[in-house]
Amino acid sequence: MKDNKKEKLKALKKADKKLKKGNGKKSKKKSKKALGIGLGLTAAVVLAGYAGVGVYYQDKFYPGTMINGIDCGGKDTEYVRELLKNSAETYSLTIKERGEQTETIDGTTIQLSYQDDNGAQQVKAEQNSWLWPVQIFGDKNYTVNADSSYNEESLNQAVAALSCMQDANMTPVQDARVEDNGTSYEIIPEVEGTTLDKEKTLAAIKSAVDQRQTEVSLEETDCYVKPAVYQDDENLKKEAEQLNKFTSLQASLNFGTGTETVTRDQLKSWLKKGGDGNYYFDTETVKQTVIAWSEKYNTIGQPRDFVTSNGNTVHLTQGDYGWRLWQDKTTESLVNMLNAGQSGAVEPTWLYSGQKHGGNDIDGTYVEISISEQRMWFYKNGTLLVDTPVVTGNPNAGNGTPSGGVWRLKDKASPSTLVGRNPDGSIEYETPVNYWMPFNGGVGIHDLTTRSSFGGDIYLYNGSHGCINTPLENARTIYENIEVNTPVVVY
Repeated sequence: MKDNKKEKLKALKKADKKLKKGNGKKSKKKSKKALGIGLGLTAAVVLAGYAGVGVYYQDKFYPGTMINGIDCGGKDTEYVRELLKNSAETYSLTIKERGEQTETIDGTTIQLSYQDDNGAQQVKAEQNSWLWPVQIFGDKNYTVNADSSYNEESLNQAVAALSCMQDANMTPVQDARVEDNGTSYEIIPEVEGTTLDKEKTLAAIKSAVDQRQTEVSLEETDCYVKPAVYQDDENLKKEAEQLNKFTSLQASLNFGTGTETVTRDQLKSWLKKGGDGNYYFDTETVKQTVIAWSEKYNTIGQPRDFVTSNGNTVHLTQGDYGWRLWQDKTTESLVNMLNAGQSGAVEPTWLYSGQKHGGNDIDGTYVEISISEQRMWFYKNGTLLVDTPVVTGNPNAGNGTPSGGVWRLKDKASPSTLVGRNPDGSIEYETPVNYWMPFNGGVGIHDLTTRSSFGGDIYLYNGSHGCINTPLENARTIYENIEVNTPVVVY
């Protein structure tokens, strides 16, 4: 019994498995059939949608289509043609100028009229409605040219009549420049101005009209005349730097009786710009100032007072003793220092010099000759070395010794032969001397051993040819202690 039950149970389970297997196969077949139907329906919908869009845009422009700045999306060619016509009839070009100024040119002013050249149809032909999945997302800006749709001469006249095109209304352009503010040099920025390049301006406006633009910027179209030099120009910066460096230098010269300090204005006036763009101090210009200084401080030939050995004061106006500036050398020293960019004191160079600055320039060493007393004194460093009678030139024979001045000793010679000549050049006399000390041309101090007496009024009837005849020993003492350039005072 038990075995029979087991057999029946196995049979039931086997039957159940067969039933389930059969039902699974039927279910899968049903699912595949449903999926195929769904895909077919989807494809049909997509195809219908594609075809519908393609058919819709057969005679209409894609969304976002701009023609001459007009939004023509979803419009047909007839509508667009009418829009273009209306835009031409109401066309106005706004001209944007510097300083936020604007002017306009109306279509009527330039006789603008719509010329249908099938431009709209040509644009529509470029938009293939069956390629809408590709073309609908691309760039859709178009320009329909109508170059002959306005009167060009009218446009020329309208542009010429613009306020911004009048010369009187144009602010001149100015280059950036270096300018002195009184204490330093600074860069003055360029002035852009409002001066227009008239040819460029006309061309820019004409181009805007040709493209039916509604505005044009003269700034953006580069119509304004530009400065040649801007404030950030490296050469301009270099120039300001050089000028500030040179005009801030300090220089002074001590001339003994006064000091000259070079001023900023003088530095400015001395500067010149070379061909390489660099500044330098011009020698000839500086020299003119040095010449003025020499005229101020030179003492040669200047009147001076002198206290004689007898305590009297004489006023002297003649002679060549004193200070004379060596203009070229002093100029050279000053210019070299300044061109090196250096400040400091410059030592003047003297062509001739006195013993001291100030007063009569005499400082203890000199020869003093009194014509009226026929007497000569020689002082060295304030000590009297010689006090001697002399014989000077005979004034009655036209040979009077020049007086009333201070001369510098020109030379020393020992021995020497003095030669006098007649007006015709022939020799009048030849006189050998032991000591010769000239101070005024052919006039000098010398011994004369042939003369036995000195002083008194001998000079009035037996005087010299102008020289100072001196006893031998006294002439020797002077010769041995005197130096060239020693002042010789004659009164």
